[in-house]
Amino acid sequence: MRFWSSFISHPEASFISIARITKTQGLKGAVRIELKFDHEGIFETGRRLILTTAAAGTVECEAEIEFFRRQHGRSVIKLRGIDTVSEAEKYIGAEIRIPASDLLPPKEGWFYTFQLKGCRVFAVNGEYIGTITDVLDMGGADILKVDREKKETLIPFAQSYLRKIDLDQRRVEVDLPEGLRELNE
Repeated sequence: MRFWSSFISHPEASFISIARITKTQGLKGAVRIELKFDHEGIFETGRRLILTTAAAGTVECEAEIEFFRRQHGRSVIKLRGIDTVSEAEKYIGAEIRIPASDLLPPKEGWFYTFQLKGCRVFAVNGEYIGTITDVLDMGGADILKVDREKKETLIPFAQSYLRKIDLDQRRVEVDLPEGLRELNE
């Protein structure tokens, strides 16, 4: 495995998770991954990425994509320098990250959900609800985690609740059903 310390120690770089390693695949170090992005172009051969293992916490190492393919409806990736099943097993559960600046620009009128972090959230009547501190992947619809002082509000990322998203102004306007905020107390 190669290490590019200048790549991971870049202080202003913001890294985002694009996939998670779920299990080994075959005998030569390939692994299955759970994609967090629909665009497969992000997994091009030669792309450098960061692996953050759950067991190591903040310890990061770098890898380079040898190949990516779809096989029987699953996503398989092979990283240079991981050439055996036993080496690959060390990374099960690891998050695969890239610098946010490496992302392909979204289509016109679209955005990445991680861009919502830090946006202020207001009800349609102008009431300030809080600031988005996280976008949680709950297996179905994403959930916006909105914090204000010591109060947390979880808002489903659904078109029926979101009225306006203005990333330039870092502002989100929501129309929440009665009682939703009280569920979080």
